[in-house]
Amino acid sequence: MKIVKIFQSIIAAFFGVQNDKKMAEDDAFVEKYGVKYFLIFGFLLTFIFLIILYFFVSFILNYD
Repeated sequence: MKIVKIFQSIIAAFFGVQNDKKMAEDDAFVEKYGVKYFLIFGFLLTFIFLIILYFFVSFILNYD
């Protein structure tokens, strides 16, 4: 599974949309390689999302 596929899968999980075929592909990948890649990308994307959210809220609150 390529990095792009893992990224797409995690983005789909963020939004809660994933079809059964892709979920089965993810399960097969996790069975073969473990969950570490999904965890790394998941934490990284969550961190990036929180940083963007922080700056967005800071911008809105400091807007005069």
